[in-house]
Amino acid sequence: MGYLFIVIASVSVGGQFALSKVYKNKIIASNYTDLFFNFGMGAFSMLIFAVICLGNVGFSWYSFGLAAGVALCNVAYMLCNLRAVMYGKLSVFTMFLMLGGMIFPTIFGVLFLGETMSWFKIAGVVLLVFSMIFSVTEKTGEKNSKKFYLLCFIAFVCNGLVSIFSKVHQISENALDTFQFSFWQSVVVAASVGILLLICAAASHKQENFALAVRQTAGAKSLGLIFLITVIMRAGSVLMLFAAKDVPASLLYPLMTGISIVVTAVFGRIFFAERISKINFISLCIDTAAVILMIF
Repeated sequence: MGYLFIVIASVSVGGQFALSKVYKNKIIASNYTDLFFNFGMGAFSMLIFAVICLGNVGFSWYSFGLAAGVALCNVAYMLCNLRAVMYGKLSVFTMFLMLGGMIFPTIFGVLFLGETMSWFKIAGVVLLVFSMIFSVTEKTGEKNSKKFYLLCFIAFVCNGLVSIFSKVHQISENALDTFQFSFWQSVVVAASVGILLLICAAASHKQENFALAVRQTAGAKSLGLIFLITVIMRAGSVLMLFAAKDVPASLLYPLMTGISIVVTAVFGRIFFAERISKINFISLCIDTAAVILMIF
């Protein structure tokens, strides 16, 4: 079942990507709208998991600590994303983010959890890393600054820690259940981003288009989209946590990364007519081969 969960979770990533792009196209671009989007997802997630748990969310300092670690790392790389787009290519930032989420837990699984990898799996991981790096080699004439690469490195580490914290929690005997763990993640995200949102609002309330941004984000269509994206995202994340109980970290996260890349590219082509360049196509072919190798 773990591998089925990975496939469904990967499809949810594509759905989240597609709907997030719809949201971005309907809302004015600003730090406030980006923060509100993440705050809304945190708040809706908190309510969803509270209902699923029937109010019995439980508590342990161990699970809360790991949940807070996951949440704060998520917030950290979200903030890096907001700044990174000012200094360089989003595709390069995303590559660093996904590599961190794949490489860290793979190394952790082999070194600390006693996981073994076949030569096929090792070849698959190497191919996947190569395909991701190759996909951002297209010449655009845009030079990335040192600040940009610092932000990329922070995101690389943070997403890697998210994967490790999640895996460690799911294989711990005395931890809260998956839904309770997800609830406390959502609480920390909503609280931390909520504070940032208030600070942003106080600093930018006199700026042009701020009132428009507030009206748009508070509208029924905007909130409805955020809720739908949250449901899809959280369904995928819960399935990933379920898979983490049984599937080795050295296979789970590379496989999830590889399938997600393919699904996202396909969704982008189908729903938004995004152009797939020669480099993108070659990269996707390599990525597909990597996923096939990791199965063996």
